[in-house]
Amino acid sequence: MQKKAEFLLLRSKAKMWSLQNLLFTICIALICVTSAVGVIHVTGYLGSKVEISCSYGPGYQSYEKYLCRNDCDDSDVLITTSELTKNKYKTHDDKTARIFTAIISDLHSTDAGKYWCGVSKNWNDIYTEVKLELVPDSCCDSVTKVESYAGYSVSFSCPYESSYQNNLKYICKGTRPSICLQQALITSDNRENPRFSLDDEKMSTKFTTKISSLTQSDSGRYLCGIQRNSDLHLFCAFELKVKDHCCDTVTNIESYEGYSKSINCPYENQYRNSLKYICRGNRPSTCLQRALITSNNRENGRFSLDDEKTSRIFTLTISSLTQSDSGYYLCGVQTNSDHDVFSAVDLKVKEWCCVRSTEITGTVGHPLTLQCPYPRQHRDNRKFLCKGDHRNSCRDMVMSESRFALRDDIYSSSFSVMITKLEEADAGTYWCGSDSRWRVGNYTKIQLSVEFLQHTSTVPSTVKTPGKTVPPTSENLVKTQTSTMKALGKTQTSIMKALGTTQTSTMKALGKTQTQTPGQPVKDAALYVPFTVPPVLLLLIGILVVVVYKWKYHKVKEDEAIVDRNAPKAKGLEEVMGAMDNDIYGNQEVMMYSKKQTSKQQSACAQYEDEDEEQDYENFTTSEDIYCNENFHLANRK
Repeated sequence: MQKKAEFLLLRSKAKMWSLQNLLFTICIALICVTSAVGVIHVTGYLGSKVEISCSYGPGYQSYEKYLCRNDCDDSDVLITTSELTKNKYKTHDDKTARIFTAIISDLHSTDAGKYWCGVSKNWNDIYTEVKLELVPDSCCDSVTKVESYAGYSVSFSCPYESSYQNNLKYICKGTRPSICLQQALITSDNRENPRFSLDDEKMSTKFTTKISSLTQSDSGRYLCGIQRNSDLHLFCAFELKVKDHCCDTVTNIESYEGYSKSINCPYENQYRNSLKYICRGNRPSTCLQRALITSNNRENGRFSLDDEKTSRIFTLTISSLTQSDSGYYLCGVQTNSDHDVFSAVDLKVKEWCCVRSTEITGTVGHPLTLQCPYPRQHRDNRKFLCKGDHRNSCRDMVMSESRFALRDDIYSSSFSVMITKLEEADAGTYWCGSDSRWRVGNYTKIQLSVEFLQHTSTVPSTVKTPGKTVPPTSENLVKTQTSTMKALGKTQTSIMKALGTTQTSTMKALGKTQTQTPGQPVKDAALYVPFTVPPVLLLLIGILVVVVYKWKYHKVKEDEAIVDRNAPKAKGLEEVMGAMDNDIYGNQEVMMYSKKQTSKQQSACAQYEDEDEEQDYENFTTSEDIYCNENFHLANRK
């Protein structure tokens, strides 16, 4: 009986213990359910920081709050409001809003998990469960790529849900969402920025950001952000590429000087009616301002534009190409967006001529032959030689000049042109032509120079004058010859004057030694002449030779010129001197003649005056006494 009572007692205690456990379990379950209902979800970025905010009821403003993990034992408490800062944790208690905030910095993957916001009480604390998730600090899975050019503007739009119409919008440059708001270039609350603008179109639920006056430094990743209070902000990403030149793909074309070349520029169908234009260079931002030609003005000198809308290609044609036309060209199509559409072409203009360029020098007045090889495929073409600085404007010399003769040698694939008599005007540039269309081939360009034949002469190379050396010009030679002839003339005149004076003096002397009776011959006149005339005449000739020699020597010394005369001039000088000698001998004969005519003095003088006056006394002046015997005439007057 007693054992049965003990069994019943133990059984009763067991039931009571089971009931307590059940009640405890129910209480714990109720608490957990309550906590589960109040779980706060927080998401943070690895390497960044996160804020955990927990609200509490009225009356607990002065109570201590704390953040803990796991079972919230004393060792699990991370920080309390009495500490404010501990390691990488911070707290802030906004008693007015009754919100306790804990900040965790330098987040790592191990920081993810369950946390508790606690309010300390005497018997049991008040707990709020927090679940922290960590994600990489980057954005986004999808990136929109945008391209533009330096100097242009660019816009990109960020859509959002209608529930975020009144949320803060912003844009930043970079790839880290955790710091995007702090580094925002512009926000919907602060829209003042010189080059950035933000337009929030709430009706279409998107906001648009525009960047103007682009530079290459604007290239990079941009994030459009929408702020959310209890979770991560919403982002969309853009990759902007600002090009300094255009384009990634360049079409290479080649042509030759003097030719025409067409540049084809395709475009999309939506731009059929848009403005088309072409400019030089690779700067799209200034291309329209520097356009060579547009679809509104299709002719501009050597440039023309044709827009084939059916094939969606517009074509630029450049005529009369030169090497300066080489370089980049941009085909532009104007659009309604921030930048136009471009395609690039690299044009290379090659030198048309020549396989062989040669220089030739010819002599004026002499024949000259020009050799012109030509390509074998031009064997049956008409050959020609033209003159001019450029082949497109040269003149066919064989057709226009009779002095030019062409001979074609088809076996050697060359032709020759002979100039029968080269002229000074023939100098210049010549083109050997074997194709009237001047298609590219192996042509020859000839640069012809002319020179004059140099004549040899015995004339001295220089004529010396005081202080300088004068070259032997024709003017100096003429002056030298004239001076020589004048000297010879003066010498002859001096000799004639001396002979005349001698003759007169002799006749005067004879008149004084004998008195002449009119009508009677002079007695013994012949005795005086042989003894008097020869010595005097020889003396005068000697004096004259000395005078002439000294005069010539003085003349040469004065001019300081050395004149080497050639053979003909020397011969002419000998003839002049011979003539002078003949004149001297002639005067001697006159004197001998007067010696023989001693008996007819008056008659001889009269005959001498009548017959020989013009010949022998042509160099005498009127002031000189030219009569034979002054005493004879005085006696005759008596």
